[in-house]
Amino acid sequence: MNVSFAPLRSDAVRILADSLDIDFSIASFKPPAWFCVTARDDEGTIAGVVACEFTRDFDATFNAVVLDRRCLTRRLYRAIFTALFSRAVRVTAEVSPFNNDAIRVMPRMGFVYEGYRRKGIEGVRDALLFGMLKEDCVFLPGYAGGTTQVMEMPHGLSTQSA
Repeated sequence: MNVSFAPLRSDAVRILADSLDIDFSIASFKPPAWFCVTARDDEGTIAGVVACEFTRDFDATFNAVVLDRRCLTRRLYRAIFTALFSRAVRVTAEVSPFNNDAIRVMPRMGFVYEGYRRKGIEGVRDALLFGMLKEDCVFLPGYAGGTTQVMEMPHGLSTQSA
């Protein structure tokens, strides 16, 4: 895998927008407002995209699409979260209640379910809100199991594998 920490190219933006059903057309994906990662296979095909926007001085919004799970290794996740937590106190992710794969993966990464936001995604779709503090991140050195009480997921939703 070839990994780039540069602003997203148009093909990566298209995959991110299409997969998440979010309009990223006005986003610059340039630092310091954005932290981006693109992983490509040896043929140049996109295997994964991570785009995090620093929405406030203390918070980064996490967006990710993984097309090939081999692209996001533990080492790469450590680099991503080390960079994010060098600037942010927390990382926030909004996940569609219908994205069962993401709902299962979020706690494994260290994200904690924090609530339900009606029309939380672009003011159009509902979202499950997940947050991560540095001490919650399973990829960072010194992880000791997190510090936060986990909220119960809404009825019918689960972070457990089926």
